[in-house]
Amino acid sequence: MVFVKSDIEKLIEVKKKDSIINHFFTIMKRDYKSNGEVGLHEIKFWKLNVWNAIFYPIFIFKLNSKNEVITINSKLNSFGKLIYFLFFVFLTSFFKDIDFATIKVSSIFIITLIYLVFISLFILLSFKIYSFVKKNQLQSIFKRLAKKTHQEE
Repeated sequence: MVFVKSDIEKLIEVKKKDSIINHFFTIMKRDYKSNGEVGLHEIKFWKLNVWNAIFYPIFIFKLNSKNEVITINSKLNSFGKLIYFLFFVFLTSFFKDIDFATIKVSSIFIITLIYLVFISLFILLSFKIYSFVKKNQLQSIFKRLAKKTHQEE
């Protein structure tokens, strides 16, 4: 099944630019409408999800010269990337004031282990949630596109 640019454009309820400010306002307003940015050879599409308010994906539909979709990629929204960075800075700030010269090696090992456990849990949990939402939204997009193309035939 081939999807064209006009099919993807019909999915977008609100046209917005893919920027950190727009993603911030989408999250703060709890705007569950389909958002997107339409370019000449690509369309970016995102939608806030109940399960994942910060780490939602942006789908990038690449188009060929006939305006047919050739690839669909995804990436984390820019505000989600900022939150990732701030979390690492926040977590690291707890461990930066430790005077490693005055504590035992076993304590350094335990502190490092705790740090790595927190970082690993955060990465694992956010990645699993992101993957779950990405899969569900992509299935929803394909269902909506298939329904639209069947109605037009």
